[in-house]
Amino acid sequence: MRFPLARRTHAYVSSFSLTSVGSTQGIDETAADFSSGGFSNIFARPSYQDDAVAGYLSQLGNTNAGLFNTAGRAFPDVSAQGVNFIVDVAGQGQGVSGTSASSPTFASVIALLNDELLNQGKSPLGFLNPLIYSSGAAALNDITTGSNPGCGTDGFPALTGWDPVTG
Repeated sequence: MRFPLARRTHAYVSSFSLTSVGSTQGIDETAADFSSGGFSNIFARPSYQDDAVAGYLSQLGNTNAGLFNTAGRAFPDVSAQGVNFIVDVAGQGQGVSGTSASSPTFASVIALLNDELLNQGKSPLGFLNPLIYSSGAAALNDITTGSNPGCGTDGFPALTGWDPVTG
């Protein structure tokens, strides 16, 4: 069975073994409408996502029913600001937006946390996803507005808890 919403979600990069990063925008953060997200047609949902995804699917109800694989690996896991980053292009500042901005932003935060842990003689965080889906989510902002429209639908809405727009 093919799921139209899953086609736009880059399922081939949503393996259980990586932390997928979406994008937000604004001071009062909202989901960036270009933020990919959804459910994989290739990878099964790992057990550490079960409670979070069940909560989302319960809130979602019949929205987009039959258009996505409810048993697939859900993504993104987290999000970070991804709009209006200034980069140097031939000596000129230029604004860019996308998950190509939010992913390295999130990675830099994790690198700083790992640096602090190592300086204290502790182990680095390691694979983040089980931590994020258990107690780690409490350290993150819950984005509850916006969506990722596409494929002839309004996409997935950002809701309370984990969602397939902002994680």
